[in-house]
Amino acid sequence: MKKLTIITSLIAAFIGLNVTNTTVNASTKAKNLTSIETSVNHAEPDSPLVFSHRGSPYNQPEHSFAGYNTAIKDGSQYIEQDVWLSKDGNLYVSHDNNLKRTTGKNIKISDSTTNKLSKVKLANGEKLHKLSDIFKEYKNNVHYIIETKKGAGDNTDTEKALAKLLNKYKMNNNIIMQDSSIPGIKEFHSKKAQKDIPILWLLDSVTERQYTEEIDNAPRYITFISIDQNQWTKKLIKKAHSNGFKTNAWTLDTYNDNYNALKHYKFDSVFTNNTKETNKLIHKWK
Repeated sequence: MKKLTIITSLIAAFIGLNVTNTTVNASTKAKNLTSIETSVNHAEPDSPLVFSHRGSPYNQPEHSFAGYNTAIKDGSQYIEQDVWLSKDGNLYVSHDNNLKRTTGKNIKISDSTTNKLSKVKLANGEKLHKLSDIFKEYKNNVHYIIETKKGAGDNTDTEKALAKLLNKYKMNNNIIMQDSSIPGIKEFHSKKAQKDIPILWLLDSVTERQYTEEIDNAPRYITFISIDQNQWTKKLIKKAHSNGFKTNAWTLDTYNDNYNALKHYKFDSVFTNNTKETNKLIHKWK
């Protein structure tokens, strides 16, 4: 009986692994996918764009295929990637440079080569993905909102690498680029093939006056002004709109977050940790 129990457990585990891998590797397509140009042009308080923050982190590992599949199933047209440049020049998808929090491995992407990073696993057993893995998996079946990450004082190599990869995989019509660095934004926008890609600028100041000055001085080719949802004010929203920008807030996690963003402030776009809940509330409050 004991031997049979062990064998049965092993079979179940094997079947479970196969089911998981099949789900992760299945091709997933966003429902009713519209062009980036159309969706951005129509982004407004009554029909805000919903960006799936790191996939679906409320129930799946960040930046995993499983998380992206869940977000797309929940109605997402935009899945988010944070990208870091490895020591040997590959773009890896992770919010943190140090992988301790998400993988248990105390290593930095920027200090590591592909040989080392290829052995790192996410919590569900998926490998740490390169941006090219994401493009190969989802192709043009969904849109991407990609943030270039780098340490303080770093150069614009991450933006250059992103532009190169977009050209290689013919993804220039499927992304919104996000960055906190104006030099990085300018470098990316200077590329001919990336000239028409919408850009979201992540602002990080302290006072309303500082934000106002940044909005006033922002390059006019930027599409979205993005601020922590708790630091937006009605005055700043009016300032962004009067300068021709659309608004973005991050990151919605609770019912109150959704209420404040969608009913009180009425942003043009939001990042959410729960795509299904945010889409449901947008429909409910129309």
